[in-house]
Amino acid sequence: MDQKHGIVFRSRFGIGLTLVVWVICAAGIASAVVSGAGLAPVVLLGALGWFVWLTLWRPSVVTDDDGVHLRNLVRDVEIPYDLVEDVETRFSLTVRAGGRAYSAWGAPAPSGASSLRAAVRRRPSPGAGDRWKDAPRSVREHGSARPGDDVGTASGAPATVIRRELERREREGIRRADGARVIVRHQPVLIAVSCVAAVASIAAIVLASIAGTTA
Repeated sequence: MDQKHGIVFRSRFGIGLTLVVWVICAAGIASAVVSGAGLAPVVLLGALGWFVWLTLWRPSVVTDDDGVHLRNLVRDVEIPYDLVEDVETRFSLTVRAGGRAYSAWGAPAPSGASSLRAAVRRRPSPGAGDRWKDAPRSVREHGSARPGDDVGTASGAPATVIRRELERREREGIRRADGARVIVRHQPVLIAVSCVAAVASIAAIVLASIAGTTA
């Protein structure tokens, strides 16, 4: 999918937590090297930094002129607008296309509890106008709002952009292309690095335990 004019949506909480963990890991690795604590803490902290990046930083949603790109842990999904049937935000941003549902790891709804309480769709409250003024017509007028539809949330921001584009295409009578298809790409490099990090962590723990019992 062509990524020109793309807008990248990523959880601010995920970015902040990743940076905090990276600083802690870097300090821990430096301390382990200086104190001669061995390889185990270096391996474990390095693996922690990798998995935090994989689960909190990498996941994102990209919208561009052609469609929606969901970047999850080790799998990317490219969904042309021609195939988008609906967008939901009950638990996370979920794009329905071609009869299937594709969830975005990087665009969660505000909280599981809030989403469950909002199982029945409701209209945005009158006092929350500033948060909803940029929402598409489908949210503002048809009582289809959930906490995750709020444009200030991780799920609501990309959902608003997608819904606006769908409304524009409908308004302008843009016909859906017959040859459009969803492309799913697994990332073998990320899978391999994750496996190596997991195995190395287990080996480091086992070796450290053995060394501790024989000391």
